[in-house]
Amino acid sequence: MIAGVAGGFLFLPAISFIGSMLAPTQPALPTTHLPKLVGDALWAEFAGGRSTELQPINPFSLGRMISCQLLAERFRDRDQNQAEHEECMKLLPAVEAINEVSMSHLRGVGVDNDPRVPFVGFATMMNVAGKWSRTELLDAVGERGEWSFGFHGVEQAARGFFNRPASELDLPQAALLAALHRNRHLDPWCGPVRSATDRRRTLQRMRDNAAIDDAAFQAADLAPLGLTDAPADHKPCPP
Repeated sequence: MIAGVAGGFLFLPAISFIGSMLAPTQPALPTTHLPKLVGDALWAEFAGGRSTELQPINPFSLGRMISCQLLAERFRDRDQNQAEHEECMKLLPAVEAINEVSMSHLRGVGVDNDPRVPFVGFATMMNVAGKWSRTELLDAVGERGEWSFGFHGVEQAARGFFNRPASELDLPQAALLAALHRNRHLDPWCGPVRSATDRRRTLQRMRDNAAIDDAAFQAADLAPLGLTDAPADHKPCPP
């Protein structure tokens, strides 16, 4: 199976070339900047690890990550299986964020439902990973990312969930904001326990990345969620 997948990677340069020819445009660089704390939280949630820059996406790097994911399936224990998959994601830091920004761009230019998507999407991801910095990628997620309840961009989300600008979020709120971006089906007002669990995962990753120390982790993990009142059109929580 792995040999078959590896063989398929030999066609990736051709796919990239075709995609580059078909792509209408490439994503524009962001014009706004994330607060560092929020950026560190998003980077942790996107499994960026301790890398300070993006890893170029090419047949070798993508093949290595996918082969790692396949090998991780040999672990039957759920927690160990998940831990192995998370380690594999670090081989291409924040690849899911790269994909998110690329697909957001394709939706913006109207080709997200086009047959060209597999070609154009991969070429766009290669361009972003090869030319953008970690900071530019995170700024783009903050500028163009979608949260639940129709919040567009990190500033709307920060005000919608916490009633304050992103620059004024504390560590527990920044970690929760990042967790809510990854799990857009989670309603923090109706699911506070699950929200705290997801926030803890983000905080643990931030600690693993050396973005925060043990004391900051412990304090933030025990802190209240810090949410503002739910939006006016928020539906009642189920009993």
